Amino acid sequence: MRMQNPLFEIDLAAICENFRALALATPGATPAGVVKCDAYGLGADAVGRALQQREGCRVFFVAYSEEGAALRNALGGDAEIFVFNGPFPETLSTYRDCKLTPVVNTLEQAALWRAEMSGAPAAIHVDTGMHRLGLPPKDLAKLRSNGTLNVSLIMSHLACASDETHQMNSRQLKLFSEIAGQFPNARKSLSSSGGALIGKEFAFDLTRLGVGMYGVSPLDSGAAPMKPVARLTAPVIAVHEVRAGETVGYGATYAASRDSVLATVSLGYGDGFPRSGSNRAAAYVAGAICPVAGRISMDLIVLDVTSASPPAIGDRAEFFGPNLLIDNAAASCGTIGYELLTAIGGLARPRKGLGARVLRRYLWNGAPDGPEIADAGGHRS
Repeated sequence: MRMQNPLFEIDLAAICENFRALALATPGATPAGVVKCDAYGLGADAVGRALQQREGCRVFFVAYSEEGAALRNALGGDAEIFVFNGPFPETLSTYRDCKLTPVVNTLEQAALWRAEMSGAPAAIHVDTGMHRLGLPPKDLAKLRSNGTLNVSLIMSHLACASDETHQMNSRQLKLFSEIAGQFPNARKSLSSSGGALIGKEFAFDLTRLGVGMYGVSPLDSGAAPMKPVARLTAPVIAVHEVRAGETVGYGATYAASRDSVLATVSLGYGDGFPRSGSNRAAAYVAGAICPVAGRISMDLIVLDVTSASPPAIGDRAEFFGPNLLIDNAAASCGTIGYELLTAIGGLARPRKGLGARVLRRYLWNGAPDGPEIADAGGHRS
């Protein structure tokens, strides 16, 4: 590991523990791993192998067919891989070659799959109120009248599962139950991580476990704390003093209210940490939570460390992790844990040259993970 770089550490054991906890909430349902967007930025290859080898997970969901192809290469032929965004003419060969199962969202996709991949299994996504993807219920009669599809799964998506009391949940549950009855031979799936926690009646046959597995609470109330999975740290590269009234950073948006000690850290919005955290976010360093002082720059953040034990050059500041939970860190930036993970993780993928600043390292219960899972998934220290 290059000590001057930001470091994105991912504990695969914690992912597996969260997966088990969510699965136990719906014991009658098969838990599936959602690894779209490179497993929310944590590395789909490594996460997929951890779930497959350590938890026996055999069902996965991705967003794009190319994600499915990469996951098939990582997991082998045993896994069932669904593609949320469905088939398009230019992707059919990928579905065929990599044994992927589309989630059909429109009558056009259904017609394409029926014509080009006759008999191959497909999932049907029905829109029960999200109005993002999925067939409207009124199109189901036309779907059946246009010919037979081998429907292996019927699914929908809860719009408000993060709010356990929202009336939308019961309305969608009622409508989905009515629709699912029209497909007696297909598995049923309505819930992601949040839905798996708001009631067993939402579980059906299969739950799609995503953000909760990655250590972000799927509930707005925070009533379902998940074990921290990811830790973002960056090194202190300078320590200096300012007098009361002196300003920090672009725009002079921060003025010291007292004589202060500042630490400059090698991290910024160019590494995926949001600029919206300027004067709002914090980091854990030298035994204390220290606020961001001034605007976040492209590759530098200044912390007010006056209340901490003076940090030394090379000490690492934690921007989220076990000492600063990701949900709290995200809230201080005016965003959500999903966005923090995908933004940081999107710049932590293996690459050469410029842009390889954020290093990714996999752990198992805090120790470097074995090569059978982590080697193909990212940088190793």
